[in-house]
Amino acid sequence: MSKILIIDDEEEIRIALKRILSREGYEIEHCSNVEEGLNLINKEDNFSLVISDILMSGLSGIDLIKHISESQQNLPVILMTGNPNLSSAESAVRYKAFDYLSKPVDRLQLINVVKSAIDSKIKKDVEFERYHQSELMEKVLRSQNLDLNRQNAAIINATSDSVITINSNLEIISINNSTLELFKYPDYNAIIGQKVEVLFSEQKREKYLHQIKLVVKEKKEKKTINLTDVSLIRSDGNSFLTDIAICSYEIDGDIYFTGVIRDVTQKKIMVQQLIDSERRAFLSTVAASIGHEINNSLTAIQGFTEMAIKENADIQLKNRALQVTMNQMQKLQALTANLLLLGKSKSITSKESEFINLNKSITSILDVFKETARLKYCQIIWQEPTDELNIHMNFDQFNVLLTNLLLNAADATENAGTIQILVEPQIHFVLLQIKDDGIGMNDEIKAKIFEPYFTTKELGKGTGLGLFVVKQIIDEHNIDFKIDSVENVGTTFELRFKLAN
Repeated sequence: MSKILIIDDEEEIRIALKRILSREGYEIEHCSNVEEGLNLINKEDNFSLVISDILMSGLSGIDLIKHISESQQNLPVILMTGNPNLSSAESAVRYKAFDYLSKPVDRLQLINVVKSAIDSKIKKDVEFERYHQSELMEKVLRSQNLDLNRQNAAIINATSDSVITINSNLEIISINNSTLELFKYPDYNAIIGQKVEVLFSEQKREKYLHQIKLVVKEKKEKKTINLTDVSLIRSDGNSFLTDIAICSYEIDGDIYFTGVIRDVTQKKIMVQQLIDSERRAFLSTVAASIGHEINNSLTAIQGFTEMAIKENADIQLKNRALQVTMNQMQKLQALTANLLLLGKSKSITSKESEFINLNKSITSILDVFKETARLKYCQIIWQEPTDELNIHMNFDQFNVLLTNLLLNAADATENAGTIQILVEPQIHFVLLQIKDDGIGMNDEIKAKIFEPYFTTKELGKGTGLGLFVVKQIIDEHNIDFKIDSVENVGTTFELRFKLAN
């Protein structure tokens, strides 16, 4: 409910105005002079409107509106007078009275003017509150922005990386403390305002300036860019390697570029030292494993040869020596073939491919194994089909592929299990399946079997090269490959070759 203060030295007028406005739902207070009215206004501060006579003993209605105007209160005042004249009307306008009414006041006119005055006050109060809230928000944002700038400055100066900002003219306009340390400048004045090219050596200057200009040119399309192994120069002329991350942004229509520069010289040295250390450890492990493989074969060959050349050696012992020698030689040949294929995928595909009969090639490889007793104690289940299934592949490569898979199956059965070979024609493809009843593999081992030099065998009993070479061959020839393995049940290798036309 809006509250109205009526000030008039005539009680009848006060009562009449109160009666009219009370019926319209307004709360009314009244007094007989301006002094008392000002006390009420200052005390209660909740009036929506003041209706005051102009001419009264003591302070006048003009004095009232002047006081309210000077105190900048949003309190509309309607002035009344029984003796209107130009002077009072001029004063009313000067001090922004809401309206100026002549006595006797028309009831309907009074109600309309009062309603308009109160609506005007409400509207101004809402606008003032919005403005006040806007000022408060702006003050909060200014404070937050100031705090954020201080925090950013503290963070930037605390980082060990160099932070440099340049403008679109490629001039350095901002740096942090680490920049002075990294580039060995004595103070900010020695670098601020310089062209960014001061950071580049003469040999690299043209190259890097070209790259930076491309970044500036593409600022709208690309907001960030990362550069590695960038050679920069210190103020003393010494160069060093860095990684740089650059971002672009716009402030008040101007484009700026900030780069975070990290010295990676020591990192590169440490990485190289780590690589060298790992390489030496790796080569030591591989050399030990391969050396044991070779020594085991040579020991077997030497032992049986020495027994065979004795004068009392019988023909059975000599045949046994020849058989062991051939067996170990084939083992060494397989090892040598695997070593030669390592990391040489081009040499695999560079050999002229040919059409080979898959079934006859399998039989031929198994015959060699039987002759050399490589799988002597394994039961090989294979019956050559009569179908002629040709695939596009070099026989030597297929020999290495199948040999490594068979030897892997034999090792999984401890050279005493069953190995089943199956060939099954399919549309446009032929399926080759090698299945054993060995120890199988868990998921962890299965995920690593194609890694070079990974082996579950003891040192000297395996190099971990066989399946790695298998993977190289199947990748180079785009052969579909699948493994199914269950621990203590066995493993099945499946290869799908494209049929040759």
